[in-house]
Amino acid sequence: MKPAGGSRDVIGEGIDSLQRHHGPFPVNQTTLSLAPEAYRDAVERASDGFADVYVRVENDDGEVLHVQTDGRSRVPRCVGGSAKPLAERARTAVRDATGVQCTIDEIVRVTIAGVRNAENPDADTVYRLLVLFEASHAAGQARDGCWQAEPDIPEFV
Repeated sequence: MKPAGGSRDVIGEGIDSLQRHHGPFPVNQTTLSLAPEAYRDAVERASDGFADVYVRVENDDGEVLHVQTDGRSRVPRCVGGSAKPLAERARTAVRDATGVQCTIDEIVRVTIAGVRNAENPDADTVYRLLVLFEASHAAGQARDGCWQAEPDIPEFV
């Protein structure tokens, strides 16, 4: 069965590229079984790029920047591909979503995720990189976001 989204080779190349630009970082692997609607969203994101990027932006008080997404508060995120460096895409996504400018400090970890449709075992697996960047507040006020003491980062990242 041919995987939807990023192939294992594309995922491997993505990790190699990130390590060349950011140095070593831990790599985990997981399988996610998602409801059909969430699976369709993952397939759609896969057409935009091979990585889901999460950005944990910390201010001088140790609080973490959050945005409202799908009715819940979480750290800013975006989809990344090979056309634009992930760190640049992450900075832009944070600025566009919140008004806050940040400096990317490091990659905290990368998770290779095999995403499956929980209700259709014949559906193709979508392979994604889940990248968690650590960043520092550089400038700007959170116009469409808020600072919280505890970061809300999906447990699978």
